[in-house]
Amino acid sequence: MALRLKIVLWIIILIYITALGAIASLRHYNFQTQTWDTGIFVQTMWNTAHGRIMENSIEEIKNHFAVHMSPFLFLLAPGFVLFPSAYYLLTIQTMALGLGAWPLYLLANKILNSKTALAVTAAYLLYPALHWVNWFDFHPIAFLAPFFIAAFYFYEEKKYWWMALFLMLAASTQEDAVLVVLFFGLYLLFFRKEKKLSVWIILLSAVYFLISIKIVMPYLGGGLLRLDRYNLGVFTNPLLFLKTALTGQKLIYLFWLFLPVAFLPFFAWQELILLIPGLAQNLLTNYAPQFSGAYQYDSVLIGGIFIATIYGASKLSKLSKLSELSLTRLTSLTRLISYLLLTAAIIAFLIRSPISPLNFPTELFHKNPRAEAFREITKIIPENASVAAHTNLVPHLATRERIYMLGYEPFMTDYVVADGADYFGFGTPEIFQNHIQRYADTGKYEVKIIDERYYILTKR
Repeated sequence: MALRLKIVLWIIILIYITALGAIASLRHYNFQTQTWDTGIFVQTMWNTAHGRIMENSIEEIKNHFAVHMSPFLFLLAPGFVLFPSAYYLLTIQTMALGLGAWPLYLLANKILNSKTALAVTAAYLLYPALHWVNWFDFHPIAFLAPFFIAAFYFYEEKKYWWMALFLMLAASTQEDAVLVVLFFGLYLLFFRKEKKLSVWIILLSAVYFLISIKIVMPYLGGGLLRLDRYNLGVFTNPLLFLKTALTGQKLIYLFWLFLPVAFLPFFAWQELILLIPGLAQNLLTNYAPQFSGAYQYDSVLIGGIFIATIYGASKLSKLSKLSELSLTRLTSLTRLISYLLLTAAIIAFLIRSPISPLNFPTELFHKNPRAEAFREITKIIPENASVAAHTNLVPHLATRERIYMLGYEPFMTDYVVADGADYFGFGTPEIFQNHIQRYADTGKYEVKIIDERYYILTKR
């Protein structure tokens, strides 16, 4: 039976990797990936492969580590040298998220029975937030969830060197990821009484975080640039804290975070400490994408949510044991927990996932005139030219030293490519037209218009 369950597990993992990998690749093929963030990472990796370590011309600061401390990217660089394309980054991300189901199953199987463990793993692979992380471009923080789950599993197995390795990998994905690792240390200190181990984790996490935000990032010209999304007064004003964290939209966000796991994490209040950094990050801001459930921001929560789901299911079963249920009834309750979890996961998948039958992006499989036009345009642009381009073109033109999102270029580039029917980044048609006209008025550019919509300006 155990072998049969593992075969089923690997089948659904392969289905996830195949389906989400195909969707992520088709989005890129159909020019739906964007400057932020696929374009940034394609150019950052390309520059790194050419000796300009972690540099790009897109972000507000030249070196990516000034904006986000993600040394994990160094591990992806050798593969990018062999496959210098966004498809490589999107595929590796999909494989990591899908394979995160394996350590999750091993952890769940250790705490629960094998059938319930399979239900937890299936819920993970059906989890809408995971699909949105996978769907919306490439981000190093996406790797946090599988790394953190693996680290927790190795802790339970008392394989501390493997745990340390995966905690380091988790921390390396982004500067705020180490806070999840730090709270893991606090969890061990308060609830597992692992004093020596927890102190080392807390101390090293704090040192790494401080070195990142106080030394490395400022040295490169940056720092915690995204603090402008927060009103720091929430930490001193309890009323402002509640007004910020518990708006109607954020309560809906919390509902959709926990419904797919049947609210089981709330039976594991100790493990909920693992969610504090992610919930604080997403609830104490008024920047809507962070609590929409449709971007990469839930990466800091997914691992902790499913760890808490496992322990929530376990503690619910133990509560039943305390009520002196018979073995038969206890087995039935365990089965009921599995069915409840799968039912909640399927309902949430159907309603919220970007790849559910109700929301499936069928347009990705149809011929797209805009994508066809963009494909022809990318063939025109020389590899060594500087380019300012529409956001959806940038990821396809990012394997060059100077690429900019149109409207953000610091100088007049060799080529300008614009979609006259899409004013993304400009706000109004007038601002867009004025920007293009500024190039035309210099008299230094030849202007070509394709399909009465796409502008190609070429410096003479």
